Amino acid sequence: MAFRTWAKLVGTAFGAAALVGAGQLGLAYGLGVLSFSRVVEVTTRDVWTTQLAWVSWFALTAAAAGGLAARSHLTPKAGAGTRLIGGVAAGLGAAAIVPLTMQPARSAQIAGVDAVFVIGACAVLGAAAGIFAAWAALGRNAARWSLLTMSAVAWLFAIVSVAPSLRSGGQVPAVRLGVLDAGFVPDGLAEQASLFTMPALALIAGVAVGLIARRRQLSTVSIALAGLPGPALFTVAYLIAGPGSTRAQELPYWAAATATGAGVLGSVLAAVLGRGPETDRPRRPAAAEPAPDRPPLPQRDAQPESAIAKAATKAGPGLPGGGTPLAATGRATVAPRAAVAARAAVAAQRTDDELRPSDTGVITMPPFDGFTPPQAQKPDGEISDWVSGLGR
Repeated sequence: MAFRTWAKLVGTAFGAAALVGAGQLGLAYGLGVLSFSRVVEVTTRDVWTTQLAWVSWFALTAAAAGGLAARSHLTPKAGAGTRLIGGVAAGLGAAAIVPLTMQPARSAQIAGVDAVFVIGACAVLGAAAGIFAAWAALGRNAARWSLLTMSAVAWLFAIVSVAPSLRSGGQVPAVRLGVLDAGFVPDGLAEQASLFTMPALALIAGVAVGLIARRRQLSTVSIALAGLPGPALFTVAYLIAGPGSTRAQELPYWAAATATGAGVLGSVLAAVLGRGPETDRPRRPAAAEPAPDRPPLPQRDAQPESAIAKAATKAGPGLPGGGTPLAATGRATVAPRAAVAARAAVAAQRTDDELRPSDTGVITMPPFDGFTPPQAQKPDGEISDWVSGLGR
């Protein structure tokens, strides 16, 4: 790759990741999803853990967005090393959110926790893991579809959860990543749904993305892994944040841990269901339709009076012995077959001395010796008399 192409790839990945990371943080601060000004006691430690999961996920998605933006600057001959360099650049760009989270965290009061260090460490770990997300986004179309789908669903849940509080002007509740925490959802139902929301969404998204990849005629491996990248970001974000201390955070933690498997299951189902042996065979290309720039091929008109047509319709000679003559197809009729059978019956009544080569189909040939010169045979009596009579 030329230096200018390298510069465009690295610059686009770095700049897009930094821009998306800062934009997500600004939106989260504005909606109240992130708020470091709260006083968090030991009994409400899960509120802090929820915000750590969001910060880690912001870093992951920022790096993936950098890979998505830099995709257009890859050359057709770019290999895995080039995509890895683009992923590293995207990860460095995503790390721009580290100071943007550490500075507001100075006002956070978390019992027994160094808030600034912990929030910065989560952002760094998320940016480092985002290198692989950006690498996948640079290489596979199915990975980009999965990342975009699951990211859109996470933001949709967050906006729906905070919308009632923004309308009424009340305090925004603690919104968990990938969970619908809207005020109109009963607490018992929200707690039970938090265990199944992310796996169900990952399964549906895996099936949808797998079907799209299958329609695009991608390889079987690409289709089967199409549901992996998007749910994997939820899994990594919750692993970085931790399981928390109560069911409010433990249930989403285990849901995120199983979301990756559910996403892969959905894409595998899309890859194998309804696929028979005929689908694996290469399809014959359809005949090209005539177009203004591609006129139809010339065709020869039928000539019924040609010699080939007359020979095809002309009856062939019959078999010896009479009967109906053979047609051009070469199939013998019943009468010629009967004549052949009658001749075979007559030949079977003759003695061995009276049999002719035409009766048995066996012609006796003298042994061949390529090294001995042939000897002149004496003519028979009748033949010799006839030859000698020629000279008279």
